[in-house]
Amino acid sequence: MALWLQIILALVLVVLCACLVYLLLQLRTTAASVQQLADSARQDIHQIAGDIHSISTRADALAEQASALLDLPASLSRSAAGLMGSLGTSLDRELPPWLGMLLTGLKFVMNLIRRKPDPA
Repeated sequence: MALWLQIILALVLVVLCACLVYLLLQLRTTAASVQQLADSARQDIHQIAGDIHSISTRADALAEQASALLDLPASLSRSAAGLMGSLGTSLDRELPPWLGMLLTGLKFVMNLIRRKPDPA
């Protein structure tokens, strides 16, 4: 083999080894960066999970408070509706005109209160 061919082959091998070493160093740096990113993402996910849990706990407490707050008006409304229904059926035959109009107005108001809003 000619001397110049041996020199070119040695130079090519040296350049190839240098490129391979540089590539391995870059891979090591990239792997360290990926590990850092994974650790940061894990911490962020734990923080987000904690925030979601606290929001859920607050929403549950708020729903319980709203339920407790609306329990009395709902029971009063049901009682008033029952009373109006019984008064209307028992007194329908012999009502004075003013009492009939009052009961009709109260029935109308109770129906407005109990009616669900239109989704439109």
